[in-house]
Amino acid sequence: MSIQNFWFSYKNILRNEFIKKKYFSLSRKIIGVLSKFIIRFFRHKFSINCTNLDKLDIEDFLDYELNDLFIKFNCDKGSYFIQDQKKILSHNYSAFYEKYFKPFKNKKINLLELGSHEGKGLASFFFYFSNSKLYGANINPFQMRFESIRITELFVDVSNQKILNSLSHHLKRDFDIIIDDASHNLRDIIITFLIFFKKLKSKGVYVIEDINQLKVFKELNPYKNEITPIEILKKIQKKEHFQSSFLTENDKEYLFNNIESIKIEKGSMIIEEENVSEIAFIFKK
Repeated sequence: MSIQNFWFSYKNILRNEFIKKKYFSLSRKIIGVLSKFIIRFFRHKFSINCTNLDKLDIEDFLDYELNDLFIKFNCDKGSYFIQDQKKILSHNYSAFYEKYFKPFKNKKINLLELGSHEGKGLASFFFYFSNSKLYGANINPFQMRFESIRITELFVDVSNQKILNSLSHHLKRDFDIIIDDASHNLRDIIITFLIFFKKLKSKGVYVIEDINQLKVFKELNPYKNEITPIEILKKIQKKEHFQSSFLTENDKEYLFNNIESIKIEKGSMIIEEENVSEIAFIFKK
């Protein structure tokens, strides 16, 4: 993490606590975040629980399909991952990503993942998009277990609209691909989509993973009578009017005028007899 990006993340971590009136947490994080940055610096410098992707031979990965990469880096976007030495069947998004991302594969692209966590998805995309610049934003920006001159780490809290806007302004470029794999909360998905769809290049792709998990995990939708993100996208597809407390009429007009097409696919993970692996690909005009 560069000094500039650390300073951005440090200020916004503290700002986030202040906005949420978590003053005790704010006082702890003034020193705590600095300590984490120092620990992270030495952990990455000496490759302690961290992999420098630039030191791996990219030739070793040329024959890998995207699902092979997800499995290699133990990412839950693939068909399975390993947890406690057990194979866990996962979302199985690989075929959809291959289908929609293939036109970008050999191009020089910018990709942003919101909710990058330990960076397993970014590590996979690092080898799939060999000419890419990758940006990972997460509520814990010191969680990343991979590094490269092609990877940038940043802080974001997708529940805070001011922090989302701050990140949008900090990123001085637009993106070919943006993936939202963050909180999966109904409101968070909507406000994040509105802000970051504007950071997408023409003909770019905006992806929302696990878009309908709120059907099973009720805490992701604490709102009464609110239209869900997947319902909003279906309304846009049909050019139908809809009501949402989180979008103004101007916001809705922008989306109607700038979305070219929407594809909603279903992966494979079943929880409580519900498929929690719906994924949306939104293409910009």
